[in-house]
Amino acid sequence: MAADVFPPDLAASIESELTARYSFSAARGEDPYRSEPVNPAGWRELQSLIRSMLGTGGAPHFTSVDAYQAVYIPAAVAGVDQVALPNTADPLQVSSLESLIEELSRFAEQAQLPTDDLELMQLAADYMEAEVERELDFQTYVQLMLSAKQAVARRQALWVVT
Repeated sequence: MAADVFPPDLAASIESELTARYSFSAARGEDPYRSEPVNPAGWRELQSLIRSMLGTGGAPHFTSVDAYQAVYIPAAVAGVDQVALPNTADPLQVSSLESLIEELSRFAEQAQLPTDDLELMQLAADYMEAEVERELDFQTYVQLMLSAKQAVARRQALWVVT
């Protein structure tokens, strides 16, 4: 829910816009899922790597979203919508959760990275044990794919905020 990420007034505006524009209402009752923290530079590095592997337009739901104020929802969204919100300088970026997973899966296949939950969790644990700021792009991929899969399983939005 937006209230898990934003102050109450802004969260209410966001929830209202998501409902009005996409008929999406957040599932209530479950505890929010949070990924392990990742270095924001990893998002940009992963975008660059995905562009180089899949082409400039090969993953628009991921490569055109900033890791700042965005949400992936389990609803049909053709691209990345820019939703203006009251009292905010920047719009909320809204995109499709299913499309994000498809794009990450295509990338994973080419990069020979896992998509299986257990393998992703093992890779995440390996990175945590290493405690090194290396392969930020792959660390970001692992946390993003795990988070996206959790969001789908819970029928929740995936919030990307820094």
